[in-house]
Amino acid sequence: MATGQEVLAYLGLTVEQANKFIQENIGQPEIIFDAAYDVGATTQHLSDITGYSTDTIKNFFAAFELDTKLLDEVKILFNSELGDLANFVGFNDHSGVLSTASLGDQVKLDVDSSDYSFFYEPVFDYQQADGIYTPDELGVSHLGNVPATDESIESLVYGTLINIYSALDETELSQLRGFSHNESNVNEYRSMLIDALSDPANRSDQDLADLIVDETVILIDEYWNNMDVTGILDHSILGLAGIA
Repeated sequence: MATGQEVLAYLGLTVEQANKFIQENIGQPEIIFDAAYDVGATTQHLSDITGYSTDTIKNFFAAFELDTKLLDEVKILFNSELGDLANFVGFNDHSGVLSTASLGDQVKLDVDSSDYSFFYEPVFDYQQADGIYTPDELGVSHLGNVPATDESIESLVYGTLINIYSALDETELSQLRGFSHNESNVNEYRSMLIDALSDPANRSDQDLADLIVDETVILIDEYWNNMDVTGILDHSILGLAGIA
């Protein structure tokens, strides 16, 4: 992930300017918090810039009822800890009706073309500046560095959805969708999901493609109608599993 200094450089700002802004508004922490949130400056970025530890920064904002978790949710795919479920995240290597091109053409029939294109771009452009997406920027570690292109993210979205839904039959999918999911029962939901994903479902390629298209349309719609969402797979069935 880019350092705080690199984020500032991308924005055309110096460390000195940033620290001056912080000192001038130290008595109004919400101004500092909002400015950081707007540009995607995480707690670690603020630590890089100010020299204070991330714990000190978290405690400072917490004293004013400002939750730095919101600052740290800048990851492109997932902003939750997936654990072993992260192994379902991968590129799409399928052909035919399950190819990225074919799925994309079908999804574009049901969403605005610009909504589709921008869905695969990061919220914060500094993440693309060096030409790679790091594990910290993606929200999963096992893929290593990934080329910072829309095509990479598009392939990862379809590949991941195929991996998930090819293991879910209609009964399992209905149970997961009907589960009243919240922070207090995340472990119960996670156990249900792990069990459901433990064996493949008997779906044809066309049936799976239709399901992936429908799910992607829903994800795109939710993404653009919920501006608090950063990770484009946060609202997927897999993304919900890590909320805590």
